Amino acid sequence: MNIVVASHGTLCEGLVNALEMMVSADTVSIIPVGLDDRGIDDFRGRLTRAVEGLLSSGPTLIMSDLIGGTPYNESLALMLGHPEQIRVVTGTNFPMLIEVAVAAAGSDSLDEVTRVALEAGRNGVSSADLPADGPDDEDDLFQ
Repeated sequence: MNIVVASHGTLCEGLVNALEMMVSADTVSIIPVGLDDRGIDDFRGRLTRAVEGLLSSGPTLIMSDLIGGTPYNESLALMLGHPEQIRVVTGTNFPMLIEVAVAAAGSDSLDEVTRVALEAGRNGVSSADLPADGPDDEDDLFQ
């Protein structure tokens, strides 16, 4: 199983770098590809080379940052060309990437890893709540 993280700017590199600090994902190929000031054509070429290079070793999940943005649109075009080997998820966040890396290390099922991505992405978004007694009871914040 392979993962490509595609984003605007260096978000993808930051996510992959943080992942490498938290999780040992040696059994999964994870490649960041960012859209930068070199433009869309350059990004398309780098993304295509990265994905096609990975497909020979197995299915590939592309995780993009924003639906409708260039990284997503170019990823979708690649998926349409390889519908059996590529899936695309969008709205990538760090909890999602962690769960996907762990799931991908133990599974060759593209559909299962995609399901994990969607669930982890939703579950990774929340807000901090104050304790029921109010903000004065600081000890409750860390229990």
